[in-house]
Formats: sequence, structure tokens, C-alpha cells
Amino acid sequence: MTNPTATPNERPLAYRAAPHWAAVLAGVLTLPLLYVGGSVTTYRVGMAVPDWPRTFGENMFTYNFWDAPFGVQLEHSHRLYGSAVGVATIALCVAFFAFDKRKWAKSLAVAALAIVIIQGLLGGYRVRLNSTMVAALHGCLAQVFFALTVALATFTGRDWLSDAKPTPDAKGVRGLAVVTLLLVAAQIGLGAVLRHFSGRHAAYTHAVLGVAILGVAAHLFVKAKRHDPPKPSLRSAARWVEVLAGLQILLGVVAFVMLWPFDGMPRPVTTAQAAFRTLHQTNGAVLLAASVVATLRAFRHFGPAAKPGSITSPSTSPTDLEAVA
Repeated sequence: MTNPTATPNERPLAYRAAPHWAAVLAGVLTLPLLYVGGSVTTYRVGMAVPDWPRTFGENMFTYNFWDAPFGVQLEHSHRLYGSAVGVATIALCVAFFAFDKRKWAKSLAVAALAIVIIQGLLGGYRVRLNSTMVAALHGCLAQVFFALTVALATFTGRDWLSDAKPTPDAKGVRGLAVVTLLLVAAQIGLGAVLRHFSGRHAAYTHAVLGVAILGVAAHLFVKAKRHDPPKPSLRSAARWVEVLAGLQILLGVVAFVMLWPFDGMPRPVTTAQAAFRTLHQTNGAVLLAASVVATLRAFRHFGPAAKPGSITSPSTSPTDLEAVA
């Protein structure tokens, strides 16, 4: 319930369905695109369509690819699907500018649109330059975009917009959430190196870092669970980070075996091999997004830890993010 004694600037913003569901829609559409894009890398068909922005000299949107070889179908579907996500991101920007009063939220919506445009250019120039490095950057930025759409959905959700006041972070949950997020982000980059360039050392480092992330994620969940007063939404987000980190290791073990011997030599890919490798990559994107949500909620529900001997009132300790809102 809203505090009736709060000043207009202190009262929480009203929930607006349009920007929230526009962000949710963009995220829901992006997740399968990550799988399709990952499949392009898994099957090594990134150059199946050798030109851009046209497709074999024809308009991309009118090209008939149904009777084309599998590689062409997959790569061309990736392009078309990416265009659909671009349209959804435009709708997201419109919704935020029309219904969200927060300038920083509108800026993030514009950033999402900018990333989509950059993604399209990276995808195109990956083909025009036939560059594996650009392909790796394209894959990493796609996961950043997905995490941003999830963050926007979080910022516009009822939990974020509630009038709940932050309490002192006595257990250091905020710092641990940031560490988890940074480790997952580093793992995303390392995974891109492994998928695009192979190499035993990258594979071993990737595996060790995955185990470390699971340990840190479990520690984060325990801290969030034991905190008093309870923070249900934060605890739920931390639980998802832990579960996804465990699933990522399971998928990674299977993908590890299927990728052996990591010598960079091209080999035929079976349907099962492609599914596990690509699911591992896609789940990594979901883990990144969950880590972002856990970090945001940690800063939303916790303020700086009280100094020894000081008296801190939860009602007068807004977080930096809440103050910006």
C-alpha cells in the first residue's frame, strides 16, 4: 500500500502495462532468436548466404528460401527473425516514450534500439567481411540485448514500482550479486571464444569458471534466503541464477564431450550435438539475464549496510537506483 504521508516525489510510479509488456514481448521474441543464431554458429553456416543486405542478389524479404539448402534456410530465417525483433524493439521505444515518465528508462529503451541496429550491421558485416571475430561480437551483443530487455521488464514491473523501502545490506548481498553478474558476463565472452575459435585452454578455463559461478550463485541464494526481513522477489531471482548455473554445467558437460578434441577442425554435426551445444549457449543468455535481475533487485531492496553504532531507518534509505527513478 502506498504511504499516504509521502510527498509527490516520494510516491511510487503507477504501473503501466504498455511499456512492461512491450519489454516482455521483446525479450520473449529474442530468446528463440538466440537459439536460431546459435544454431547458425553450431552448424557453421554463417556464410551460407554470401551477400548482405540482399540474399543472392534478391530482396531479403521476398526471397523464396523454402526450397533452398538447409544452411541457407537457417541463415536466412535468422535474418528475417532478427528483423521481427527489430520491429518489436521499435514498439518498445514507442511504449516507453508514450507511457514511462522516467528519462533514464527512455534512454535505456533507446539504447535497446541502438543495439538492435548495431546487431543488424554486425550480422551484415560478418558476411561482407567473412569475419569470425565479428561473428563472435555479434553473438555476445545478442545476449547483452536480451539481458537489457529483461532489465527493462524488471524496471517496469510491479515489484520494482512498489513503495517498499530498502533495508541495510547487512549480509553483503549487493556486492555478491555484482560479482556473480561479472563472472557470468566473463563466461559469456569466454564461451564465444570457445564456440568460434575452439582451443583446449579456452575449454578448460570455461569449465572451471562455470563451476566457480555455480558456487558463487549458491552462496548468493543462501544469503538472500536467510536475510531478515525477507525479500521474496530477490530470493526468487537468486534461486533462478543458482538453478540456471547448475543446468549450464550439465549442458556444458554434454557439449564438452561432443566438441572434443577442440582442434578447430570442421566436422559433421548431428542433430543431437547441435541441440545440446546451442541449448548451452542459449541457457547462458538466460543465466546472464537472471543475474542482471538478481543484481537489480538487490540494489532495489537493499541500501548500504549500516555502520556500527548508527541508527538507520528503512524508510529513509533509498537506493541509488530508486533515487534515479
